[in-house]
Amino acid sequence: MDHSTAQKLMDAYKGIGEALNGADSIIRTLPEDERTAHLRGLAEMMGHLWFKLELPVVREHRDLDPDGDRFQKKSDQE
Repeated sequence: MDHSTAQKLMDAYKGIGEALNGADSIIRTLPEDERTAHLRGLAEMMGHLWFKLELPVVREHRDLDPDGDRFQKKSDQE
């Protein structure tokens, strides 16, 4: 995938992530018996967003990682 297309996808995925975060805030106001089921579903969607959509792009275009280099090994700096 070319870098321009990858950037567009990651921008779209960022919007999806922001919408899911907004839903999280609303879900947390629900009574516990309703909240649990919704949080599980939301967590599953967030997992799919990262593992199925974002991660394949990031593997090819590391500079598009939304976490930057925060979680990458820094052995070359040690």
